[in-house]
Amino acid sequence: MKFGCSSFSWETADGCHLLGRTYDQFGDLRANRVISVPEGIPCAARLTAEGESVPGRYRYTGMAVLGFGEPILVDGVNRAGLMGALLHYPEYAVYAGTAAAGTTAVHPGRLLAWLLSRCGSVMEAVDALSKITLIDEPVQGKPLAAHYLLSDRTGEAVILEPDAGGLRIHRQTIGVLTNSPDYIWHRTNLRAYVGVTNLPKAPQTVAGHEIREFGERLGGGFGLPGDYSSPSRFVRMAFLKEFAVRGQDEIDGVSRMFRAFAAVDIPEGLAKADPDYAVYEQTLCTSVMCAESGIYYFAPSQNRRISAVRPTGGAAEFALGDTQDIDYRN
Repeated sequence: MKFGCSSFSWETADGCHLLGRTYDQFGDLRANRVISVPEGIPCAARLTAEGESVPGRYRYTGMAVLGFGEPILVDGVNRAGLMGALLHYPEYAVYAGTAAAGTTAVHPGRLLAWLLSRCGSVMEAVDALSKITLIDEPVQGKPLAAHYLLSDRTGEAVILEPDAGGLRIHRQTIGVLTNSPDYIWHRTNLRAYVGVTNLPKAPQTVAGHEIREFGERLGGGFGLPGDYSSPSRFVRMAFLKEFAVRGQDEIDGVSRMFRAFAAVDIPEGLAKADPDYAVYEQTLCTSVMCAESGIYYFAPSQNRRISAVRPTGGAAEFALGDTQDIDYRN
């Protein structure tokens, strides 16, 4: 099981804190659902019935992959404002075989549910992480290689990466995450793009001739990488987070965040898995969540209309939708 994906956090002018992500994968969304889990529902730490299961303190809503036992939560937000996203971390993720003494064994695919059901903030989540061990429990015969981006109503963005030395917790990050390599590598790689701005380049004089760039006044972003690799998507997301207009309030910010993700959206056909088979990695869904309202917004690739689930009612499960919803105006 592989999730590509790009994710970043930001804040609107009126102080709403948002976290969004693209969900990139081979295949489709038939096994995916948006789930809403009320407080008090037991939250299992493992995909199987084994291990610890404790009633949750907080309601949470997010997208999950079903069919492997307990739902694999790939992103979500709880009623207290903690938000999180799971992204694929191939060749770098390292898990323990068994839980360390005095800790709870947690499956990587259950970590977000475990945190969202019991932690009300990034600070509480960081404290809870000292009491768990992420364990190597295969899904479809392979470990679920993942790293995570967390944020909350303070705006802090924390990145969690299970490496050979244990679970590395990066505090006060820039709030951008894609896939491998690790966060420190990506942050260092940004040094190659420090000259990229949202401004056009000034004219230059060459041998007495004034030379202007093509597309005058549209030169912002010159030098950004344009491919769909993890390093290139990270650079583009960092550029967008810095320069994109963030919106005045929640709805404005959510709308603009969906638009910003277009820069890393992978259309079907551009990332082929194998030269002999018509199988492609593509962006299957985009989601945005708000820490203050607890609302989870999503738009699958086959229906670009934004849907939303509010943090109310009993336990619920929502299909993502696989048909285009077109608003005919005549």
